[in-house]
Amino acid sequence: MTEPLVIDAEGLATLNDQHWRRLGITQTFDRLLVEAAATRPGQPADIRGAVAESLSGGAAKFWDLSFTSLTKDLTRRGVLASGERVQLAAEFGERLNRLLTDLAEGTSHVDPTPGVTLEAVLDKAKKREEAAKAAKAQRPRTRAASPRAKAEPKESAATPRKRSTEMSTSTTPDAKPTAAAAAAPAARPAPRAAAPRTPSSKLFTSLKLNRLLDSLDNAQLLRVQLGERLKLTGRDLARFLHVTNATEITRVTGEMVELHWKGRELARTASIDRRMVLIDLVPELRSRDEDADEA
Repeated sequence: MTEPLVIDAEGLATLNDQHWRRLGITQTFDRLLVEAAATRPGQPADIRGAVAESLSGGAAKFWDLSFTSLTKDLTRRGVLASGERVQLAAEFGERLNRLLTDLAEGTSHVDPTPGVTLEAVLDKAKKREEAAKAAKAQRPRTRAASPRAKAEPKESAATPRKRSTEMSTSTTPDAKPTAAAAAAPAARPAPRAAAPRTPSSKLFTSLKLNRLLDSLDNAQLLRVQLGERLKLTGRDLARFLHVTNATEITRVTGEMVELHWKGRELARTASIDRRMVLIDLVPELRSRDEDADEA
């Protein structure tokens, strides 16, 4: 077996998210494993324990459960070398070294990752709103004839109709009901009944969770955009995001929604395994939603 490539941890610290994405590393736990293999290559148990010391809570548990699958996936992709030791593959190590050298010499040309950004979305929305206002201002205003006026035929001049003012001021007995009716207050429409609360069993399904992961896998979305994809609005969307935020599947920053660490790991799970994981996850989300409603 060839001697493992070792890279200084201080050099790796100069890499930002864009640099890692250029190398093909987009997930948090992939990055942790690659950094560990680059700075201290060794036996799987040693790598596993060293990274676990820097994690806590759900992140540490997830790392422990997914370490083997992460290692196999990165080896299949040519990031890690196959063998008993966990170390960088030669070709990937050369790419990483070349990037670090370019950064040290000030010749790195890492372009911003293409995709949807908050600034681009807001700018596009502003331009769309301005275009709609301009189109509305240019639209000619036409007063449409009322349906009643269209339906009623013109009366003959031989039979003039009494004016309403004459009828209301008349002293004849027939005029009294008309005046009383005019003085009566207008009937108020009955208030709308509040929309029934969507049951947790319909709000949280494996299908909706899978659509959430696919929508946010490679981009952030505005709340309203995500709501359109999930077919959720108002209170239902707020409930859905409240629960997924609490379980670290999503993270909301202002009006933007992105996948949190657990959501990113679920998104990268193979489709067959993901389906089983989501089916097991649904009861927990429903329970959290029902507990929040009772509180």
